[in-house]
Amino acid sequence: MKTLKAVLIPLIIALSLPSGQAQTRFDDLEFKQFSTPEGLPNSMVHQIYQDRDGYIWISTFYGLFRYDGYEVRTYKSNLYTPGLLANNNVICAEEDYSHRLWIGTHEGLCVLDKQTGEMRKMKLEGISKHRLNEIHVTKDNKVYLGYIRGMAYYNAELDTLELMTSKNCKGEVPEQINIQTLLEDENGDLLIGTWQDGLFHYNIKENKFIHYPPLDESNSVLALFQDSKGALWIGTSGSGLYKVNFSPDKKTLSVEKAYKHDALNTLSLSSDYIYSIHEDLQTHSLWLGTRNGVSIMDLTDEGKFINYRESGSEHYLPVREVNTVFRDKNGLMWIGTKGAGVFHVNTRTRPFEVFYPRGNGKSFTDIISTLYVEESGASWVGFGYGIDYQSEDEKVTLIPSKRPYHISYSPSTREVLLAIHDGGVIVCRNGKIVHQYKASNCGFIPHDLVYWVHEDRKGNWWLGTYKGLSVRYQNGREYSFNQLPDADKLLSKEITSIMEDNDGSLWLATNNNGIVHVTGNMEQPESLQCKNYCIENGLLPINTPLCFLLDKSGKVWVGTEGSGLCLYDAQNDCFRSVHQEYNLPGDMVGSMEEDNNGNLWLGTNQGLVKLTITGEEKGRVRIFTVADGLADNFFNQNASFYRNGTFYFGCSRGIVTFNSKIAEENHSDVSLCITDIWIDGKSLEQMPENKRREISPFTADFTEQLIVPATYSNFTICFASLTYNHPQQNNYAYRLQGLDTDWHYVNASNRNAYYSKLPPGEYVFELRATNENGDWGEIRKMGITIKPPFWATWWAYLIYAFISVSVLALIWWEIRRRLMLRNRKYLQKGETDKVHHIKFQFFTNIASDDEKFLQDAIACVNRHLSDTDFDVPQFIDEMATSRTTLHKKLKSLTGLNTTGFVRSIRLKAACNIMDGNKNIRISDLAYQVGFNDPKYFSICFKKEFGMQPTEYAMKAAKNA
Repeated sequence: MKTLKAVLIPLIIALSLPSGQAQTRFDDLEFKQFSTPEGLPNSMVHQIYQDRDGYIWISTFYGLFRYDGYEVRTYKSNLYTPGLLANNNVICAEEDYSHRLWIGTHEGLCVLDKQTGEMRKMKLEGISKHRLNEIHVTKDNKVYLGYIRGMAYYNAELDTLELMTSKNCKGEVPEQINIQTLLEDENGDLLIGTWQDGLFHYNIKENKFIHYPPLDESNSVLALFQDSKGALWIGTSGSGLYKVNFSPDKKTLSVEKAYKHDALNTLSLSSDYIYSIHEDLQTHSLWLGTRNGVSIMDLTDEGKFINYRESGSEHYLPVREVNTVFRDKNGLMWIGTKGAGVFHVNTRTRPFEVFYPRGNGKSFTDIISTLYVEESGASWVGFGYGIDYQSEDEKVTLIPSKRPYHISYSPSTREVLLAIHDGGVIVCRNGKIVHQYKASNCGFIPHDLVYWVHEDRKGNWWLGTYKGLSVRYQNGREYSFNQLPDADKLLSKEITSIMEDNDGSLWLATNNNGIVHVTGNMEQPESLQCKNYCIENGLLPINTPLCFLLDKSGKVWVGTEGSGLCLYDAQNDCFRSVHQEYNLPGDMVGSMEEDNNGNLWLGTNQGLVKLTITGEEKGRVRIFTVADGLADNFFNQNASFYRNGTFYFGCSRGIVTFNSKIAEENHSDVSLCITDIWIDGKSLEQMPENKRREISPFTADFTEQLIVPATYSNFTICFASLTYNHPQQNNYAYRLQGLDTDWHYVNASNRNAYYSKLPPGEYVFELRATNENGDWGEIRKMGITIKPPFWATWWAYLIYAFISVSVLALIWWEIRRRLMLRNRKYLQKGETDKVHHIKFQFFTNIASDDEKFLQDAIACVNRHLSDTDFDVPQFIDEMATSRTTLHKKLKSLTGLNTTGFVRSIRLKAACNIMDGNKNIRISDLAYQVGFNDPKYFSICFKKEFGMQPTEYAMKAAKNA
């Protein structure tokens, strides 16, 4: 028996597939243009360069541009950034290992610090013209510069540029010579190509130059390149391409091969003027940027060139002068042109083939409704109307006026079964109809609209029809469940798909009634039990199942329209959507297949998906679209098949077929960058320097801690996964720890995270992304501090506390002042006794022991009222107690300490004396109550009663 692979070629030919006569792997390369219509501000390109972070830098005649796959950032002197560059004619750029981008312009060197965004101009002394043609950073981070009038290097210790002359270098130094290109060889030395002065070699360790003999009459070297096998290639101005060899000591070189343009040979070099050389490692080919397009030479077949150019070649590309060719980290080939902008192309062999049945090539638009491939390789393809049978010997169209829904195979009879719209079941063998079952000639077809025929392990046929489920047992018994009186009504629903589980039970997909699980003894239709899974009972997220798949581990998968991919949860006996969990595209899964490694392949409404559900890469998703070579992104319901490692998926543009091993994608790292940060609608890097440094001293991509002052209400973080072939296939997820409870998933059209009016505090922004293969990269983190407003800071709260204490103190002072005024008022009214009562009202409220103690204390003081020498020690002795006890007792009973108590008794005695003797002299009064200083007596009296003793005497006399 022939294998499927053996019949694929005749099958393709028979189906009239437009495979063409493939001549080389470089034919029909699909270049993608990026020029002024696509957003590149200037189409006059000098050089393309990719920095260590993954950004593409495009040097043009009118500025330098950074490209992230989606947007362009401009670096040039203009109205918005006056004097930014030494000159807007940017010729070259290269990054060192300290995150500095060295920029060569028509008027000298500029250095961009990528960490801070600072642009610095550096001038080389000793030359008359400052056009900088080439910059090279060596592996040990030394920077060499090729000017139009000589060569220089950067002195890191002195932070200056040093011109290389015979005074500081040995050998034949290229002084006042037009340097065109620099190349670091395998020894770490430099090869130097010049205009009309040929090739130089510079030994960095010995600081010595060697000048080689002329290569040809023009002796102008415009491009140097060393390929992956170590061969050195030289591109010249007017003399074509040279492959050269060096002597072991590098002192001499010889030309091994020379290639030139031949107008009579279409496989010759496109032009003898070669501006740039690079190697495509995927195809092991040499790419040459010339004055007349791009020339590509297979390094395994040297001397034959495929030329892509504007005219004069079967390979069209709308370019003439190609100034630069370049290969990026992911293997894309880039070309920069003079006038047409930038092009890039993926030269990796595409894993997909598209079959266009019925011989009308890419104009095919009929629907592929169902597929089946026999073990022999013969194929059955169902269309909107009709079925094509194709074998190695013949091609037949069956039932051209009927719509087929499903093609299956009967192992018991070795026949192909066709489920037909209004045609019942048609049985075929070797491409010929042998029998047709319809409602009119059998008892197991309740309606001629048959969606599905499934033969179970025992050889029984189960049919899904417009009027429900029916069965034809191998022993000849026939049943239509809509005609059985005791059958479950669910079995009379419109059934579009059937799948047998490992236990022999059946899963039925209905038309808008969810899923029905049929269990019991399948040989006894009257005893079958049914359970409905639908949105109404919460057991299925949507009522439109499209397809089933039982994987090798026994899991039941369902593709739906609206909820995408669903998985049966046996523990909870329900179906749950896992579409968002796996971050699958679209919301529909119409067809599913499983490969030999247990991976699921899903035909969705937004591309073909490979889902890994086991092993270390569990949950990994790879999305393929028309950009990968598919005919369409929408795949039809149940129009798929898998046999012997080959997949077939049907869509409205043909049949996509591929080998599961061929479709193994290349893994590439995820280069995730934060491209910008916007604060209140303004880019961080466009803010005034003082405000920007308050937020972050670094550019967006180098910011690890973002500080948002309270004066700003919102911020936006922009990001990009730096891939360039299909950047729209990248997906992103972000969350803000401290606010978000889950990840936010966004596609390439929504590459920003916006937050507004966050509470003050500390947050952590987390970001992750996929590459074009669907691989998720590492989580990138950025700390974010939201500063509180001034009224919510710690020092503001400290001020609030101080103010509160001050207010309380002021209130206390005011209350005390008012009490004093009230006392003064009482005195003014002559209510001296009442004042005395207030001062000693506590006497009446104390216990008898305390009252006796207090009376003894008052009597003791009164006995020594006129004794100025009566002091605290004497008072303690007479009270027969200790100093501490006396102090505590008086304090608890009167609120006064010992001295204050004695003074208070004496002052109140003074009031009593003045009440009885209105004319007594104040000095005599002071001595009489034990004060030896009348002035001090007056001070104590005023402090106690708020008035002088004379005022009190006058008011007492008046009241009397």
